[in-house]
Amino acid sequence: MQNKIYLLFALLLLSSCHSQDNKIVDLAKISNDFDASEFYRNKIKKTNEIISKNPKSLDKKEALNLLDDAFFVKDTLGYYKTDGRFPTELSLEPTNDWMVRNKKPTEIFGYGYKTVAYDPEKDKIAVLNTVTFPKMDMVEDRKGNLMYLEVSKTSKTSADYNKIKDYISKNCKKVTVDDNDPKASYWEGGSFYYYLFKDDHKEEEISFDSQGNKKSGSVDVTEIRLTMFEKSYIKKMEELGIYSAGYKFWKKYF
Repeated sequence: MQNKIYLLFALLLLSSCHSQDNKIVDLAKISNDFDASEFYRNKIKKTNEIISKNPKSLDKKEALNLLDDAFFVKDTLGYYKTDGRFPTELSLEPTNDWMVRNKKPTEIFGYGYKTVAYDPEKDKIAVLNTVTFPKMDMVEDRKGNLMYLEVSKTSKTSADYNKIKDYISKNCKKVTVDDNDPKASYWEGGSFYYYLFKDDHKEEEISFDSQGNKKSGSVDVTEIRLTMFEKSYIKKMEELGIYSAGYKFWKKYF
């Protein structure tokens, strides 16, 4: 009987690990031990399989079906000499960035995972206070610890932003940083610093009537971007003087 219980537990654990790459990440529950590499592994594998296909071997329907999938990429991040571009000696950059791709990093920091193509209406990869996001990028250090993540969406209702702001204001304290952008706010939680950005603007909306005639107009939208920085990452970057995402949270300013 005891062996059966152990077997059942093992199967449940295996099932949980296997399904991690398909789940929607609840940002209210995430911590720095989140396994980003596991979460994105199958997504990146599928992306590579799709882009490796010969377009000439696919019919139109197959090609359109493949384009329904979100695309993801992985990159390595390292420390690079800034050569005066930034007010520090070193900066944290992805190795495929055109500014550093011909340079050698002084040290490898970790790995980044990015959503590079997605359906803003259909895809759901993360959620916070019932608001879902179709796009999420993550960065982990070499040990696999989550350092920071960013989610974004364009919403046709201000309710989504209000729900995000409501959650953050209830669970974090607002902090003052050296930034005069009225569209941005900065917050401190238990394990993360939060950067919240909102931009209200109009976007062109195109539709077609029953006869196939094109109709165009404009619609009010709210662009939302939320970045969560693990506190130990901010502390490390500040102590080492590495110009990097989240430097606005440093206690010292340039």
